[in-house]
Amino acid sequence: KRKKEAKATMSQLVFPHLYKSTTPKAVIRVDDKWYDVTAWRASHPGGAQCLDIFHNKDATDAFYSLHSKEAVDQLFRMKGKPVDEKELQREKVSEDFRKWDQQLQRDGWYKRTWACDLFFDILPVLFLITVGTMICHSWPILATLMIGYAMQQAGWLGHDFVHGRGQLCWLLGNTLPALICGFSTQWWSNKHNAHHNWPNRFRVDYDIHNEPILHLFFPEPKDDVWYRKYQHKYYLIAYAFLYVSWRIQSIQFALGSKNWLERTQIAINYIWLAYLPWKVAVGSVLLGGLLVALVVTVNHQVVDLIPTDAPYNFIVDQYKSTCGVHCSDYFMEHAFGGLQYQIEHHLFPMMPRYYYPAIRPLCKKFAEEHGLPWRVAGVWEIEVMNYEAIKHFAGDPPKEKAQ
Repeated sequence: KRKKEAKATMSQLVFPHLYKSTTPKAVIRVDDKWYDVTAWRASHPGGAQCLDIFHNKDATDAFYSLHSKEAVDQLFRMKGKPVDEKELQREKVSEDFRKWDQQLQRDGWYKRTWACDLFFDILPVLFLITVGTMICHSWPILATLMIGYAMQQAGWLGHDFVHGRGQLCWLLGNTLPALICGFSTQWWSNKHNAHHNWPNRFRVDYDIHNEPILHLFFPEPKDDVWYRKYQHKYYLIAYAFLYVSWRIQSIQFALGSKNWLERTQIAINYIWLAYLPWKVAVGSVLLGGLLVALVVTVNHQVVDLIPTDAPYNFIVDQYKSTCGVHCSDYFMEHAFGGLQYQIEHHLFPMMPRYYYPAIRPLCKKFAEEHGLPWRVAGVWEIEVMNYEAIKHFAGDPPKEKAQ
């Protein structure tokens, strides 16, 4: 029964259009007021489930982290109910972070420099896609490498622009991933917002749940699979199919949500893939998926999962659940697409990624001042740590864990 309930919860989180609210209302706290956001369930860009999970809880830090000034103003125009005086005080780490974030906004850290986005990020991807397509019949191997890497970079672009704010960010975030990678931005955004709110939280953050293919915990004997003990040997093959999985889920979501704009964009992507030689098309998708998986998995898989019912603090959880990466050369810095600054991104997801190198020392200082963990590893070091974590959970559970 528990396994079926978990599977149902995961299906609803992966496919938000399937989610059905189980609470009569969704009332969240932001600052010193309670707001009834029940009416926003159907249109909330982050999905209805996020609102329901925060029902009767303080969502202040998560709300400011993921919402634009326009969304903040929209909430404040609602009539909120004042919080009881005994509940007014918030944790010092949250209060200090809020003041720091407000200062960063005043100092212009959230302002985009579109010349950087265009010349260093967008144009190189379009160049690789264009040239790769032109030479796909005469130089298939080179074309596969170019298109596969472009697909990985297009994923980073979509990630950055979907988190960004403004009409141009919205346009690029809802266009590039669908046209180049065949992804549904709406599906991904709903799923990914849960990861930002509850990183590494067991049975809540499904970005880190990939079982039964890969386990990051020791399953109960009745839920175990025979091939788990080999997962450290085949995990790279599983990684290569990441984009295949996301494509399938995007199609399922687009068909269920009836978003004709996404349907059209995804269809264009498959028309383009059909033009390519099948080996180039398949190879590019597998290569792009592998390159993405090698980046997106390491930041959180090398850190212990947070129990479902553990005490929650948005800021503390970001530090507890994340390990950053130090890239020592330009190629790795580019290939990681800003996700090497995972702590920085989780704290400031709306901030353009090219500011993350400068803010890393400030994030470290904040951690030291508040007694929070600070983890940063080298590229190869963290890849080895990730392998060791996968290998650990391929083995037998400790005796005290065995059931």
